[in-house]
Amino acid sequence: MARTHIYEPHQVAARLAARRGARELALTGEGTEFLFYSSLRGTRYEGYRVPRMRVYNTSNNPQISASSLQIKELHCSLWAQQHGLPSARASDLVDQDGYPVLITEVIEDDGSPVDAHALGSLLASLHELPPLAFDEEGSQAGTIYATVAQRIADRYAKLARQHSMPALPSADVLRALLERSLHRRRLLHLDIRRQNVRVLAGMPLAIFDWSNALCAAPEMELARIEEYAAIAENGLDNERLRTAYTGNGGSFDDTSAAWTVLRLDAAVMLAGVFNSVAPNSNREQLFLARSRALLENLGSSL
Repeated sequence: MARTHIYEPHQVAARLAARRGARELALTGEGTEFLFYSSLRGTRYEGYRVPRMRVYNTSNNPQISASSLQIKELHCSLWAQQHGLPSARASDLVDQDGYPVLITEVIEDDGSPVDAHALGSLLASLHELPPLAFDEEGSQAGTIYATVAQRIADRYAKLARQHSMPALPSADVLRALLERSLHRRRLLHLDIRRQNVRVLAGMPLAIFDWSNALCAAPEMELARIEEYAAIAENGLDNERLRTAYTGNGGSFDDTSAAWTVLRLDAAVMLAGVFNSVAPNSNREQLFLARSRALLENLGSSL
């Protein structure tokens, strides 16, 4: 029986470009799960979002199929465009050598810093809209915070096996704290940073990479941005963004214990990323320290 040839992602992109009669293939971006290529087809450039692997099995994404993430990207980008939000148009999801590849439009980026005021206004507009309905487990009203609480517990347990960490409240306690204060449901992007925004002269032309998106309270988006802002290359001015967000109709409560739990969710996730997915000892220690501090704050409110 002949063995099926396994192609590397860059080979997959090259073979797809050839299949579509495109040329001038170039790598234009990369993340922990996907590589982004552009290629000239006729007189227009098109983009290929190619997964690094077919199934992810990392500390933050255990047994998650690349296909499910591509379908989410397709649905969310179409939803955003239908509601007047800047997003890269995804035109097709195709199979290339066993890899699910998303074909998208290419939007230019001039490399300028994203304007925090414009980004905050954009997020306020996103959170005003009725949410996109997800079919995935744990996304329905009444269950999402159980999912969030359990993922904090699971990710934290992996970190605690390697590092000295304080005790974490049970998943049931975390869930109760979230459900007590968080009652709105909106579509959240949950990976807002400069790398996932196409920018021209500071203005956001498109947000993309909706892999983390889910429906929950807007506080989760703002809490995650607060943790992301600790990384300079994410290009986030948290204070200006928050001011623009509230000035354009957005609202959030950062005074409850739920806010601390949401920040803990982000800090624990980032500690896991820098522990194994994208190893960086300094950043791992930063977010381990932030996790410990947040747990101390949480303990004083219980």
